Amino acid sequence: METDVVSSLDTSVTASIPQWDTLVQTMAGLYRSDKNDQPVPAVATSYHKSSDGKTYTFNLRHNAKWSNGDTVTAKDFVTAWRKGVSPKAMSGYNYIFSNIKNADQISQGKKAVSSLGVKAVGKYKLVVQLENPEPTFIDKMVMPAFYPQNTRLVKKYGAKYEIWYGCQVYRF
Repeated sequence: METDVVSSLDTSVTASIPQWDTLVQTMAGLYRSDKNDQPVPAVATSYHKSSDGKTYTFNLRHNAKWSNGDTVTAKDFVTAWRKGVSPKAMSGYNYIFSNIKNADQISQGKKAVSSLGVKAVGKYKLVVQLENPEPTFIDKMVMPAFYPQNTRLVKKYGAKYEIWYGCQVYRF
């Protein structure tokens, strides 16, 4: 039985097992785990890996919606990942982003979060640049640290988003 209080579902501030369990049960990232703990597409429909293994291009579902009706977009992943790797992130999981281009320098406060190797190309394409090839990269995409955050609400509510609006969920 879990006894911890779920104080936020913002992926950049969550650190407890009950919070991550709640996120896994209510949301999904680019991929989610199937019954055999294998990654299967969730918000992503497919991906392409470059020949050098350092660039992943994800194609996203057009029908994924936040619970308030907003469309889940590639920008929502960029927003969340930048928050997650920020030196201000409180989750303690910014090391998970380590192999994404510039993530370590950003976490140490040496580079701007905007230099993270992740970008939205239109509404439904997410491009991720890695420092080195990583055979387990897709496996990591099931982790709540890589889930999206509703960009419009993050901008609208700022720090209050972490407590009250981090619980936005989406469906498809």
